[in-house]
Amino acid sequence: MVHNLGSDHRYILGPESAHVNISGISGLATKTSYAMFLIQSILQKTTEEEKKKLAIVILNVKHGDLLQINQKREQKFSAEEMEMWKALGVEPQPFPSDNVHYYLPRGRDGRHPNSFLVPDIYQTYAYELESTADKLDLLFAQIPDTYFTLESIISEIKEGIRNNEPDFRNVHSWTNLLSGKPLFDPTTHSAVKEWRGIKGSSIGVFRRHMRRMVQVGQSGIFVDARSTHEKSLGEEILKIRGGHVYVVDIAHLYEHEQMLVFGDLLKSVYSLKADPPEDRTEPIPEKVIFFVDELNKYAPAGPRPSPLTELVLEIAERGRSLGVILISAQQFMSAVHPRVTGNCATKSL
Repeated sequence: MVHNLGSDHRYILGPESAHVNISGISGLATKTSYAMFLIQSILQKTTEEEKKKLAIVILNVKHGDLLQINQKREQKFSAEEMEMWKALGVEPQPFPSDNVHYYLPRGRDGRHPNSFLVPDIYQTYAYELESTADKLDLLFAQIPDTYFTLESIISEIKEGIRNNEPDFRNVHSWTNLLSGKPLFDPTTHSAVKEWRGIKGSSIGVFRRHMRRMVQVGQSGIFVDARSTHEKSLGEEILKIRGGHVYVVDIAHLYEHEQMLVFGDLLKSVYSLKADPPEDRTEPIPEKVIFFVDELNKYAPAGPRPSPLTELVLEIAERGRSLGVILISAQQFMSAVHPRVTGNCATKSL
């Protein structure tokens, strides 16, 4: 495939077919290295005009390996290795520094990012309630909800905040949501007995999960108000440009936070392509490549897909027509939802 990428990229980026899935045992970042080589090959074997129409979003899920893709390798290649690069028609070079953007999660102290490695130039991201309300279901991706009670509460909160309903006029932060009306009664210091037909016991369960995720057991990305230097990832993705690479670090985050960030990125990319912002003046990239490792965490095989899995399925099944291409990796292909891997035209084992 790589030897003739100039023509075969039609089966990765479309229009013939799309998406790549890589499987293999863990160790030495082999799967990640192959994916990065594949992306570099695509960039080097497309014309300058085509590059300007292609944006890349990369999720860094392990250590700091992908937070230095604009750095040149210190160790020199051997003559034999250089011959292999030459035979493939690809130069062993880093991604251009001017076109690489790093986004690191906010740390607990608000002064330093929560990352294994800090590049020279980066931006910090964080989540406050008002820009996260329509993504709350992503936080609950791994929490059982047999009777769809949590889903009902989340739906009511989404609508209430979005429409500025009377119940939510004073709900502007995580603290407001968890420690005030409509879900909590400050006079009794407990969850309300009933709200919109939902029992107080169910609201109590929701509040306990939310407190654990955004207050007690969080890494620092949840804030009542973002500072001027802290970005909203969703808003940043809506501004992506062709010819640029965006690396988002989630390696140090808790699992529920990783779920939120990954889903936020997918939602934003999908929204950008399916329903572009009316105030955008720059051309929208014709193709957006999205690379994620450990896909089995976000789209596991199972009978009932979570909201996050549904997003991945949407990209896998409709992405080619929108120009959104998924390059993914995991140890065992069988651990990933079969509709995701089934829609990947290229599989590497």
